[in-house]
Amino acid sequence: VMLTVVKRSLDWCLRDNTFIFDGKYYVQIDGIAMGSPLAPILADIFMNHVLEDNIIRSTDDNNFLNISFKSINNFQQVKLKLFVRYVDDTLVAFENKNDATKFLGYLNSLHGNIRFTMEEENDNNILFLDLLIIKNIEQNIIETTVYRKPTHSGVFTNYTSFIPRYLKVALVKTLITRAYRLCSNWHLFDSEINKVKDLLMHNGYNKTFLENIIGTQLDRLITHTTYRKHGPEPRRFFIKLPFLGDPSNRLLGSINSCLNQLKLGSIKIELQHTFSRLEGNFRYKDKQPKHLLNGVVYQVTCSCGLRYIGESKRCLKVRFDEHCKTEGANMTEIGKHLAESPGHTISFDDVQILSFEQHTRKRHILESIFIQQSTHTLLNENIKSVPLYIFNLPQYLLQRV
Repeated sequence: VMLTVVKRSLDWCLRDNTFIFDGKYYVQIDGIAMGSPLAPILADIFMNHVLEDNIIRSTDDNNFLNISFKSINNFQQVKLKLFVRYVDDTLVAFENKNDATKFLGYLNSLHGNIRFTMEEENDNNILFLDLLIIKNIEQNIIETTVYRKPTHSGVFTNYTSFIPRYLKVALVKTLITRAYRLCSNWHLFDSEINKVKDLLMHNGYNKTFLENIIGTQLDRLITHTTYRKHGPEPRRFFIKLPFLGDPSNRLLGSINSCLNQLKLGSIKIELQHTFSRLEGNFRYKDKQPKHLLNGVVYQVTCSCGLRYIGESKRCLKVRFDEHCKTEGANMTEIGKHLAESPGHTISFDDVQILSFEQHTRKRHILESIFIQQSTHTLLNENIKSVPLYIFNLPQYLLQRV
């Protein structure tokens, strides 16, 4: 039963994907929609199915040395010295260039939609993802280091950016950890560290800040040391607030200080900061039509002036059509009003979007807040999705006094 449900769910998600471009509607008839959360995993599953079924391994299933590919069509069995794959990027080693050319044709014959291209080593160097592989002829060894594309701009989050300090520290740690894992010897590692320092200093980071973090991170990586406090781990609770700089840090310190004074040291409060991205101010996609909007809090106005505030996770037009229903069961407050007042009408063009929120609980809270704060007469003014205890607390306390 579960397999059937999974198949039906995948079929529902992958078929009839529609999108808008230049004001026109399109249906994707082949492949997976760009940006779909399912795309990366399904691409890997597909490539695994196409390639792995044709591999003959000499020993265990995880071996990637000295493997062979089965004979297919006009291609004889192909033997490889090395075969490593990450989704559709492969690193392959051959005895000669002729074998490489034959194998490229072999791969492109496996499926009509697969078209591999080949990049050969150049000056004893070859690239694979963000890895530069170097063939050291003098020492007869393979060396590796970090690779950056020629188009790499060298731009990172600037040190003067208005973001929490821990994000700047995390950037440095990430670049150092990548260098430590990819560089095959200390000479290449030292060279990469100097490049990282130079790039970050061009982005406003000072030398002392960098060297302190680099030293601490290298100590952890080399000695495999993790710093932990003694005693049980405290229970962590997260509060999501906008980042305001020093006031945010002082707020966090005050909260945890208060918890310590109350002898609640087993509880730790951490802030999850919210940020607004600059790209959010620039539209690079076609605006979605109002009737297709979902996850919204909206307001409907009747021709008599009465209003209704609601929310919907579905397309707005679907919910609006339900409001137009004036007979039968499951009528909304608008439908009941229209049934009792035959001359009154509502128009979809007059529907106003108050807010967007995909999270169901948050959307219910927003709807209740808009209902409570509305200065107009509402058809559903006494109906709220959730009670607003915190917002009504001052009024409650005044009544008690």
